[in-house]
Amino acid sequence: MTDPGLLRFLELVARELSASDARVELGGRDPEDPRFVFRTAPTGARVVVVFDAPPPDRAAVEQRLETMVDTLYGGMTEQSPSSSPPRTPPDVAGRRLDDELGRLSDRAGAAGALVFDLASPIIWGSSRSPADRDELYQSVIDCVREAHSELRQQHTARLRVNESTECLARPFAGLYVVALAFNGDISEPVALGAMMHAMPAIERFVLALPPVDPPPGGKIVRMPARLR
Repeated sequence: MTDPGLLRFLELVARELSASDARVELGGRDPEDPRFVFRTAPTGARVVVVFDAPPPDRAAVEQRLETMVDTLYGGMTEQSPSSSPPRTPPDVAGRRLDDELGRLSDRAGAAGALVFDLASPIIWGSSRSPADRDELYQSVIDCVREAHSELRQQHTARLRVNESTECLARPFAGLYVVALAFNGDISEPVALGAMMHAMPAIERFVLALPPVDPPPGGKIVRMPARLR
């Protein structure tokens, strides 16, 4: 079965590089046509971008493609697909979730990353920042909840939060949502690749967290502070 996230990534690569097509190949010879630019990922898959004519600045295109592919496939070989990851103890899952969201925010070039759910005001995890992000995160949560009908499991939606902020939101495991907030331009291929890369760890850490009964009313309710 074709991964819809991968198809979306290829569409974004073609658009970002102003190419006529993008595809993934397994096996066979590397393309020799000067209209093709490709990058072989650590998994052995080859991402091929097709242009109508040879790109004038081939080195720049290759560099941009390498960044996108490395973001998408980076870390996939760190864990053997034939073995299940060890269960994360609840007392460290929250800390690791925050750490993973911090890395996701950095890789995606975002102002912040967070995980919340659609049934309570709880933020289950967020990237740390020296600046107070509560106002930004609340705006993202409100926007995603208003657009909940546009969300589909294992799909990423791009939403306009306000005049200066956009977000990428991806629901998972029922009512949970991971969101990236941006205060400027978004490179969708890089951001989507970073999100797809981070999702297995994020889902594992969220599901390892202990249940919390949120208090009635109120806006953002953060999880208790985690010891470093």
